[in-house]
Amino acid sequence: MSIEIPAIEDLSLNLDADFDLDAFLSTLDVPVPYQPEPSAVPDDKWGFDPRCYNPRKSTDDWWRRYEADRSRKFSHLDMAIQSMQGAVDAQQQQSDYSQLLFDLGYRLRTRYEVGGQADDLDNAISAFKRAVELTPDDNLGKSVRLHELGKSLLSRFDRTGETSDYEALAVAFDSLIDRSPDDDLFKLKALHNHSAALITRFARTGDIRDVERSIAMLTRAYRLVPDGRPGKLIICRTLGGALLQRFERVGELDDVEQAISVQRCAVELTRDHPDHPSFLLSLGVSILTRFERHGARHDLEEAIEMQRHALELTQDGDPAQPTRLSELCISLVKRFEHTGNMDDLEQAISFARRGVELASNDGRADKGGLYNNLGCSLRTRYEHTGDLEAIEEAILVHRRAVEKTSNSHPSKFSRLSNLGNSYLSRYGHTAELADLWEGVLAHRSAVDLVPECHPKKPVLLGNIANALHAQFIRHGSFPEDLDEVISTRQHALKLAFQDISLTTSILDHLCMDMRSRFELTGELSDITSAISAGERAIELRGPDSCLSYAALAGCFQCRFVCAGDIEDVKKAVSLYLMAVDLAPDVDTRSGTLLACLGDAQELLFECTQEQTDFDAAVKSLTDSTLHPARSAQARLNSAESCANMLSTYPTFSTIDAILDAHSRVIDILPEIAWLGHNISRRYDETSRVGALMSAAVSAAITAGALKKAVQWLDAGRALIWMQVLSLRTPLDNLQLLHPRLAESFRDVQQQLQSTVQSTFNPDVYTFDWIDGPAHTSGEDTHRRLAIERDKLLQEIRGCPGFEDFMLPKSFEALSSSLKLSSGFLVLINVHTSRCDAIIVHGDGEISTIPLEELSVERAYSLQSLWDEGLAGYRSRASATSPQDALEGGGLDLVPASAVALHRHTSRVEEDEGGLFVRVLECIWTWIIDPVLQALHVTKQVHDGKLPHITWCPTGPLMQLPLHAAGIYNDLNGPRAYNLIVSSYIPSLSALGRCIEGTIKSNITPSALVVTQTATPGHSPLPAAEKEGARLKHILDAEGIASEVYNHNLATVESVRSVIAKHPWVHIACHGSQNRADATKSAFALYDGPLTLADLMRTVADDAELAFLSACQTAVGDTKTPEESAHLAAGMLAVGFKGVVATMWSIQDADAPVVVDAYYKRLLALRSSGELGRGETGAAYALHEATRVLREKVGESNFLRWVPFVHFGA
Repeated sequence: MSIEIPAIEDLSLNLDADFDLDAFLSTLDVPVPYQPEPSAVPDDKWGFDPRCYNPRKSTDDWWRRYEADRSRKFSHLDMAIQSMQGAVDAQQQQSDYSQLLFDLGYRLRTRYEVGGQADDLDNAISAFKRAVELTPDDNLGKSVRLHELGKSLLSRFDRTGETSDYEALAVAFDSLIDRSPDDDLFKLKALHNHSAALITRFARTGDIRDVERSIAMLTRAYRLVPDGRPGKLIICRTLGGALLQRFERVGELDDVEQAISVQRCAVELTRDHPDHPSFLLSLGVSILTRFERHGARHDLEEAIEMQRHALELTQDGDPAQPTRLSELCISLVKRFEHTGNMDDLEQAISFARRGVELASNDGRADKGGLYNNLGCSLRTRYEHTGDLEAIEEAILVHRRAVEKTSNSHPSKFSRLSNLGNSYLSRYGHTAELADLWEGVLAHRSAVDLVPECHPKKPVLLGNIANALHAQFIRHGSFPEDLDEVISTRQHALKLAFQDISLTTSILDHLCMDMRSRFELTGELSDITSAISAGERAIELRGPDSCLSYAALAGCFQCRFVCAGDIEDVKKAVSLYLMAVDLAPDVDTRSGTLLACLGDAQELLFECTQEQTDFDAAVKSLTDSTLHPARSAQARLNSAESCANMLSTYPTFSTIDAILDAHSRVIDILPEIAWLGHNISRRYDETSRVGALMSAAVSAAITAGALKKAVQWLDAGRALIWMQVLSLRTPLDNLQLLHPRLAESFRDVQQQLQSTVQSTFNPDVYTFDWIDGPAHTSGEDTHRRLAIERDKLLQEIRGCPGFEDFMLPKSFEALSSSLKLSSGFLVLINVHTSRCDAIIVHGDGEISTIPLEELSVERAYSLQSLWDEGLAGYRSRASATSPQDALEGGGLDLVPASAVALHRHTSRVEEDEGGLFVRVLECIWTWIIDPVLQALHVTKQVHDGKLPHITWCPTGPLMQLPLHAAGIYNDLNGPRAYNLIVSSYIPSLSALGRCIEGTIKSNITPSALVVTQTATPGHSPLPAAEKEGARLKHILDAEGIASEVYNHNLATVESVRSVIAKHPWVHIACHGSQNRADATKSAFALYDGPLTLADLMRTVADDAELAFLSACQTAVGDTKTPEESAHLAAGMLAVGFKGVVATMWSIQDADAPVVVDAYYKRLLALRSSGELGRGETGAAYALHEATRVLREKVGESNFLRWVPFVHFGA
């Protein structure tokens, strides 16, 4: 929770410096007629109009046309300036040369005010300076020329902040003040404008002396103007703004009261004046300032009423309209924060957006300020609703605010700081490192822009400290990282001693910082200091008191964990309860506070073992899980804590409560790998999914909720492949009933298909305040598309009949396809509490087999030993029993020659040390045999056809060859391949798609054969060409069409162009597995990699069988095993129904043997009519092919015949 630069920038406080005194005065009095050399300046009028000094008649025509034309044509003004420049150049020696220079300057500045070109202002100043120099002191025109010079310098000073400009305008205005009598119009103008310049300089430097001098000048001017004169109103308005500036710095309430008093007077006196809205607006700002200090609701209502009235009185097209809309936005946001009425916030955003639109073509508008206010109001919406679209737009408009604001602008620092806060807000939801980095950088830049004495310096220091603390949480484990945070916070505290609200907020954060350092170092002085800071903050009772209570509660909770004093945790619970009561329900903070409260209540329950404490903790964690504005990660953390607590203390809970808690965990899982993240981030996020899923499945099995167990197991697997598939989902029903939604959704889906597998490279910022990598435009676009897709999904699910659109399927929907096929599906769940095989029968019946000899530790030991064996490790202790080996007794592994991770021609060693024999025996004993015993598979062999089992293992079992399990040290021992035909599947959903697709398929087989014998940059594969030729011969003999692409013909483009034409694809080449991004896993073709991402964009819907005669095509990632991040699963995802792949490197000479036997058996099965419904025949064909290879190379040569596996139907 950040301390922010005025959460919304108060534009009206800057208006005094920009206020056009002359324009206001000219509406009050009739201008003096034209006089070439006036003999006197009228002292009883304020309406002196510099336009009375017209150029000579030969150059006057274009100027008259410009002034007479309401549209103010730029071409007329350009011609007026061009002709005047000609007159100046031609009459340099004439007596009225200074007058010509003055007129030229006036018109140049007019063009600057309309067009905003800095060169025009620079040239105007040069002309005015020269005119002043040429004008004698006794000339009555000297005063007006000094005034216009000072006014132009003030405009440039506002824009650039150059000290030299201030010094020059001070000389001009002071000269004018000194030469003019007290009743002179120009003396009043000079006092007013010089005071405005001082306010502008104060905004940049924070030097309170500038405000004091400004107030003194305005007070002097106020006294010079007789009561009843219109000029007094202007001084009242500006004086009120200056008093507010002093109040912001010094905190004297009398300044606010004086400001309101003088501005009320001005409002009353201008009721019938065209500029009455400006005075209303200024008074509204002053009353709003008083509200922020006292919190009196009537002040807020009065401020809004005045600002609404000012807006109602503003004509369309008035240049002030955008600012007045933005000012009303500020007040409405403040009322929303006070009352929680969302209508106020939505209206505020609407007004701010309208202001930006109206100012888009106005060169005079402060677009940066308007963008800033819109961005802050959008961020407020996000923080209270969790609406990601709002924070996306907030960052976009904040960046525009920074771009539209020059480095010298006094509000540059606040706009940078608000941009940083928005980045950090989004980081809190997405945890994208780039957001954190950019937030830190923006805050550092803001701090660097303001001097030490600036009133906003402590706010900026507090914000950078917040950013650095978030950076420490993400990366840090060193106390010195926190030292910078704490020292920055302490520095801010010293500067903010006069601002109670700000001091309280800094103390809150300092309390949390010191607690973090205590948790890191264990220094008791840190937790003592943290508690002192928290208690002091509560004493001061700032407006964010819920944060004060929460910060102190965290300290007591932390001390309890360290010291174990139950009174500390009781205090923590009590303080958290007060914090929750104070936080608005819609605020993201309320969800976080509920989570903290739940954690503290759980600690209290562990001490008391009271049911009431248990129930309170569960309720808080549940409410935190269901809070709509929290991020998916935060909600998942709360859901997991709740499920763990209920499962750990079953006597205090019920079975239904435990299942409900796990159900909430499962419901959040799809959000973790959010489609808006890049592919690498999504894989990273899924690393924790497996453990959560297995815990839920174990709980469901214990409760006897087997359908729920199957459904949950499926919901937690292959999430990223499910996302890829979801982008190809047909929308026929939606198109029929809701065509508009269908078209919008289809358009977003199609755009996402081109970015969903991307890992974006960073762009480089073009902002002058930042240097380094940023979010890419591609990443931003992808994220916005994902947000738009989420919104459309929500809208679609609100339509009758589409409530479950693209949600995880129920068990009935999942299992319906299994009824169309023969065989069994065996899901294996591994958890610390229990290990089970879940058998889904063809008729939809479910049974479970407890795997009593299997444990999580044994499963990981199996995986580790098998991986080490594949890497070339051997055991010296060949007589060691499997049990001893897996418990570490007598197993001494030493490195030998490593098995290459590519298809190779070298000899593969046999299992000389017996490692594979022992591992395969353990797999048989602990997993396969209990399943087969339960299925009585030895009794189900009919006519020599073995039963078919599709395995769906989880966790560490994903990398193990279940199909090869057996007792191989006994010649008569059981072997799985003698009893069953095995296949694998990433998920039940994937199997259903394969079966349904096979049943619906009515294709004429044809094959694409791709072979690479000598891929550049890879070792030769001489058998690949033989393999391709043999396959073509077999296909030709059966009358099946085929195309063969070998060597230099097998380019990426040539293969992509024809692959969609063939239902069967056979690829014999080197393969590569990209574990960071499975969509970049590839086949090495002649001119480069053919990636899975390429296949996603090219494969047709009628794709049926793929044979991947390459290496590593079924190798997943041990960090995210449930995602099946390999080419075989990817081929299923892009539409193939059956895939043959390899679990590790294969020998080049073995591939032709397997291919020959596989295709012969496949074609024989298809022609004999032996295949059941939903079967492609690939599983039985591969079973036969590996038998042939096994008999050729020997059963003990596991590395050669075991790697070939079948996925799908």
